[in-house]
Amino acid sequence: MNTVGFRRTVRGVVEGQRFLITITSQVDDVFQFTATVEGVAVQVREQGLIRNKGDAMQLAMIAVERHVMELARKR
Repeated sequence: MNTVGFRRTVRGVVEGQRFLITITSQVDDVFQFTATVEGVAVQVREQGLIRNKGDAMQLAMIAVERHVMELARKR
């Protein structure tokens, strides 16, 4: 399956914080993601190649949830 040029954006709310996730593929069958919460980039843990867009989405959601939990601890 040719995934070059794939781009999907998801917006939502977790614990009252707005997030934006973007999943892209610039190389066939290799996916990346970026995530922001309230406009601030979410720090992403180092990971290997992501070969499945579903896995990329799950990793992005985990990163967003961790970020929101850290924000709640700081308050």
